[in-house]
Amino acid sequence: MRKMDVKICVIEDIMPSDKDINDELIALTTYYDQEIEMVAYEFTFISQEVASLEEIPQLKEDKFLSSAVIINFKKPDDGKWRSYLFSAIVTIPKITNHSKFGTMPLLNNYLHIYKTFPCVVSISEKKIHEFNITGTFFCQQNSITSVCAHASLCMTINNMNLQKVGIISPEHINKIVGINHKDIRLGSPPSKEGLTKEEIVAVLQQYGLSITWKDFFENPNIEYNDYIYKYLESRCPVLLVFSTSGTSAHIVPVLGHTLNSDMWRPEAEPAYSSMGNRLNYKPASAWIDHFIIHDDNFGMYFCLPVEALKRVTLPKYDPTFRAIFAVAVIPSGVTTPAWEAEWASVVVIKDMLNYYLDNKLPLDDWSKRIIASDPARRPIVIRTFLVNKDDYAKSLTKKDFEGNKFSEQDKENLIKDLPFRFWLSEITLPDLYTANKTKLIDFFYDCSLPPLESTEDIFKRWIQIRVPSVLIKRDVNGSSLISPMTVKSHYPLLRYEGEQELLDW
Repeated sequence: MRKMDVKICVIEDIMPSDKDINDELIALTTYYDQEIEMVAYEFTFISQEVASLEEIPQLKEDKFLSSAVIINFKKPDDGKWRSYLFSAIVTIPKITNHSKFGTMPLLNNYLHIYKTFPCVVSISEKKIHEFNITGTFFCQQNSITSVCAHASLCMTINNMNLQKVGIISPEHINKIVGINHKDIRLGSPPSKEGLTKEEIVAVLQQYGLSITWKDFFENPNIEYNDYIYKYLESRCPVLLVFSTSGTSAHIVPVLGHTLNSDMWRPEAEPAYSSMGNRLNYKPASAWIDHFIIHDDNFGMYFCLPVEALKRVTLPKYDPTFRAIFAVAVIPSGVTTPAWEAEWASVVVIKDMLNYYLDNKLPLDDWSKRIIASDPARRPIVIRTFLVNKDDYAKSLTKKDFEGNKFSEQDKENLIKDLPFRFWLSEITLPDLYTANKTKLIDFFYDCSLPPLESTEDIFKRWIQIRVPSVLIKRDVNGSSLISPMTVKSHYPLLRYEGEQELLDW
């Protein structure tokens, strides 16, 4: 709050009116089998000074930074008070009250998982003021009746726009997994150390959510950051589990990422390192330097350096501080893995463009540059993510580098054969990706099929390909249907309509 220049804080005593807090009290009482002394306060942080509470309703909504509940309770075993953040709605981080620019977003911060929350603050005993905060939900474990898995599940589910699902608390999770704090407890025998992977999945499924997950110890060739990135760009929250120095692991929700367009490694590695030649392309994740996470032990909107949890073999690195597995919450019906779509885009595009070249068929200069790209020096860049038909349609209103726009006929041809949701791979060159934020090719791939069994099947799964000047569709017989396009140059990367304002470099 200090970073966002908070000016005032309204503090309210909310015991015993809040049901979830009473549930928390009952859980602790059951665990210790005796009465628990507890108090709870709600804090409303505001970035503008007011002379009295009566002036609060006159404030603009962007002046409300956070609405947070802190619980304090006395532990019967040692008589010490414990405090933790039971729940908090926190606005998207931004610079406020800048002397020159006023309010502005953070540079190169891409927060993909957030929503608008209704909040209230008391003006008097009989009067409240309702307001909204666009941001994220944060909470902490109490380490007795809830652990980091509870907090991470609450932060994940509560930050999604789920129909008919209100704000869930740790006790909602305990009921699902059968923890009653008496016969089955956390912390001491007979106990559970935490939640298992299976229980985490069961909780997500209880709320109608579909998941996909990957164990990075069992799949050592998969880079955890690349796996996570594709789902984040799809606006899918990800739960990341990593090893610690203790006996148990830790879990955090991943809500976004930062991007460094001046990153040296993605372009230098293919030229200087033998490791850089394993792929003939660079995934867009190579330019991600941090993931934006909530860590219930430390706070919200932390930047986790990507390199921190990567596999290393040098003795100076802590082998316990490594990514173990990730669980991505995905839309129902998505069964084709992201890696398959990205790999298919490379194989199909290269094959098709080379066919055009070998048979002296018309091919634009930009596509020739894609073919001529040297994997060892200047590999192509691919950004793969889930897109629905409406969002893609909304992205067709901009101009390409030469000032061309899609005609109405082009838009109709691009949209009419698309399913509701699909994998989109945006293919481009390093300079265009980092400097222009533009793409050359759109590759559309089915997301509703089971994982690939035969490499030949990738040629049966792509839907259509847009290259400069041309749209290529695959018909039921496997042949290609070609239509001219008015856009002839590199075109802006897809950005979601209504997504938070961004400052890019």
